[in-house]
Amino acid sequence: MSQQNDSTEAKRIEDAATAPSADEVKSYLRQHPELVANDAELLSSLVPPSQSTGRNVLDMQHFMIGRLQNQVRMLRDIQSDLIEASSLNSIAREQVHAAALRLLDARSFEHLIEYTTSPDGLARVLGIRAATVCIETANGVSGIGIRGVRVLEPGGVDRIIGPGERCRLAAHVRGSRGLYGHLAEDVHSEALVRLDISRGSPPGLLALGGFDPEQFHPDQAVDLLEFLANIVERCVRQWLDLPPA
Repeated sequence: MSQQNDSTEAKRIEDAATAPSADEVKSYLRQHPELVANDAELLSSLVPPSQSTGRNVLDMQHFMIGRLQNQVRMLRDIQSDLIEASSLNSIAREQVHAAALRLLDARSFEHLIEYTTSPDGLARVLGIRAATVCIETANGVSGIGIRGVRVLEPGGVDRIIGPGERCRLAAHVRGSRGLYGHLAEDVHSEALVRLDISRGSPPGLLALGGFDPEQFHPDQAVDLLEFLANIVERCVRQWLDLPPA
């Protein structure tokens, strides 16, 4: 028993002899002040002084409480942003699902295009200013096609959204009259989605123009837009009796 105590005491003396002195620790911390500030676990393990500190002792308790308050405020801000984003995503999902059901309920091809392109149709359900269906033509002349479908020159879809790209979202834009006609001046953001309607048909485009400059922006997820475009493609194929893309 005595031998074990002697061994423990010897180890304690050895550790004390090799441990840095208080002056060495203070010197190191002065050279690396971020060590404590950026280490929450280390900071939480410090023993704060009482309020009756001497003149030469910093009030670490006040510093630690302030740091924790800042962390709580930051967490609350993050929580608020997550709740807001979740709410907006839920609204967008409900809008797209409602639009998809109405597209599927179209009574004819003409009714499908009218609902998709009318300001009182798809645009109103999605809460946007304008919605347009475009298709490339072989004659190189762009404009308004039959049944309200806008016509693009060959290669127009690649020019607008990029070669091989499925979607392009842009904020703070000036609406194109070639896409939105007389509604272009009210379009300040847009979502453009490629339409691959059929193997034998030229590329198409679904253009959605928003009122707000940041209603659409590049950081948004595009899964709902792609879903909506898939519904439009399938509805067009169904009414025109076309094979899949």
